[in-house]
Amino acid sequence: MKKFLRFVGELKNWGCLSFTGALCIYMAIDWLFGGEYIRYSLIVQLLAMCGVITLLQYVFFSGQVLKKPSYWLRLLIFCGLIFCVCGGFAWAFRWFPMDNPGAWVSFIVIFFVAFVVLCLGFEIYFRVLGKKYDQALGRRREQDGK
Repeated sequence: MKKFLRFVGELKNWGCLSFTGALCIYMAIDWLFGGEYIRYSLIVQLLAMCGVITLLQYVFFSGQVLKKPSYWLRLLIFCGLIFCVCGGFAWAFRWFPMDNPGAWVSFIVIFFVAFVVLCLGFEIYFRVLGKKYDQALGRRREQDGK
């Protein structure tokens, strides 16, 4: 039961981050292209997409499912799968004109820019957090040594 509750807690946190990020990205794109509102059905679509992405994120980065592949290999496979998920949702729900190559190019560019920015954000966050933990551990060792 303890493992299940930890699993649910991790999924909840990752899902919230994923959904919030997706909605912020969509709102920025909508604003740039002159949109004035967000359809309720699109919010539900983004929530479903983020649910799938959250499960994939758990599989690839929780350490509970995949443990052996290197971080960069997991990130590369994860990126490909996430692109397929986002592309599938875009195609299934007709987020833009499907027969317009320019729209697909825009989608691909926005996807990869957002993916890189989010990955860099997480990388910076974890490095800063790691340094804080290292400093706290150093202080603790110094206290124990006295």
